[in-house]
Amino acid sequence: MSTILDVARLAQVSTATVSRVINSPETVREETRKKVLRAMEMCNYKYNALARGFVTKRSNTIGLIIPNINNPVFAESTMGVQEYADEKNIKVILGNTSYKYSQEESLIKALRESQVDGLIITTTNPKGEIIRTLVNEGVPFVLLFSTVKGGPISAVGVDNYRGGYVATEHLVSLGHRRIGMIAGSFAVTDRGYHRWHGYRRCLKDNGIPYDGDLLVQTEYSLAGGRDSIRKLLELPSPPTAVFCSNDYIALGAIKGAREAGLSLPEDLSIVGFDDMPTASYMVPALTTVRQPAYDMGRRACELLLQIMESPSRPVQHMMETKLVVRESTTAAGQKDRSGETGESL
Repeated sequence: MSTILDVARLAQVSTATVSRVINSPETVREETRKKVLRAMEMCNYKYNALARGFVTKRSNTIGLIIPNINNPVFAESTMGVQEYADEKNIKVILGNTSYKYSQEESLIKALRESQVDGLIITTTNPKGEIIRTLVNEGVPFVLLFSTVKGGPISAVGVDNYRGGYVATEHLVSLGHRRIGMIAGSFAVTDRGYHRWHGYRRCLKDNGIPYDGDLLVQTEYSLAGGRDSIRKLLELPSPPTAVFCSNDYIALGAIKGAREAGLSLPEDLSIVGFDDMPTASYMVPALTTVRQPAYDMGRRACELLLQIMESPSRPVQHMMETKLVVRESTTAAGQKDRSGETGESL
């Protein structure tokens, strides 16, 4: 079944124009209106079955879209959504995008066709056309793990810029000057991008020149972290510390560093981001920036249900992050000062 996005593409107009043809046809030029109506007919577009279904029908079901079902931080947020929804007798349908925008678009379309009452989305692109479509059609939805501040979208997230700054500041305070960063690809999420900006700002504030060779963008995976740390260690002047833009990448980086024969943290300090449940069980236990994933999930579900009951001005709820210092970081040159050769962990 087609969506308003399909109609807009075929008619070569915006989704907002299609929405006006449906709701306020008198505001649209006749030529444009006829073009849109022809596209609707060709697409067999049923407005009542899709767009109006969110307003006129209730299924007591919501859709939850996450980017990586393997990452424990999204398991935590999913638990938060699920448990709050259960308390309100709401069912949750879960979809995984694997950080693919096309898959996100497909899942949103499928969930709308299933007549869910609203959506919670950890999106790969908050400025993408599919999100604009949801806004234009008045579909109840909330972005989760979002960096959105202001505008027409309700969102729950953290200050990723500040989190990146604090993680880097911790390494600077330990005397590190060659600080690398392994970031999730900026093309699939802006969260890593904002953490990188915090990293860069902290370096600047502390008089440390930014070196583009110390940034590696990768996929959000264990293999991505392992392969990226190898690239950094092969540099003529490798880093003594690395900030990873999530714990999953950090876990892979720890493995890659160990495979290279390094002692951690004596040879290399590593900081993550998320504080996933296994972070304190890693070897060494991971220093990381905690974001309250479970509470974020609960709050996103609570906010969505409020919007479903009574649409109001969009709300952006930014929660606090916290640096959690464990065993994966130490002072720069610690191995040399102690006179120990260390043992590879």
